[in-house]
Amino acid sequence: MPLKPKAILVYSAALLFSLQAAAQEPQPPQPTEAPVAAAAEPAARPASASDAKVLPRLAVRWDCGDCEQNPKVGPLIEQTYEAQATSKGYSVAPAESAEVVIKEYRQRPPAARVMLGIFAGKDKLATRLSFRGKEYVASDYSANAFQGMNSLCESVAKQALAQVLSAIKE
Repeated sequence: MPLKPKAILVYSAALLFSLQAAAQEPQPPQPTEAPVAAAAEPAARPASASDAKVLPRLAVRWDCGDCEQNPKVGPLIEQTYEAQATSKGYSVAPAESAEVVIKEYRQRPPAARVMLGIFAGKDKLATRLSFRGKEYVASDYSANAFQGMNSLCESVAKQALAQVLSAIKE
């Protein structure tokens, strides 16, 4: 059965809206330096009074098997972590690092996400955080039409910050 002209207009408008929404998603700046080689185990050292307001940087790497890697995810997690730490009165120093390993990643195409919402499946981001000999999990998913991978990166970065802060206070 052929589509009626009104239905074609509705579908075309929905497609145009979804493409515009996808094009307007903020893109993080590309890193200007070479990525860090395999991050070694973070140095285990107790926090001293002099660095009580200094947090480790995040070193994000991928280990999700054959998942399709998105180059904006790692920098977005790192930037959000730094911004959240700064807003809480902490500074991020490169002297110590916490390793974040992306274990599971799935991103719906933005057009499908906007047009089909929950019927397009869900975006998922699951990570493992290693810091001072302990491991933590930070993950989130989204099945709605309006929030994409940027919101998941933000959520995971906030979880990572909370876990680092709790590890430092121990």
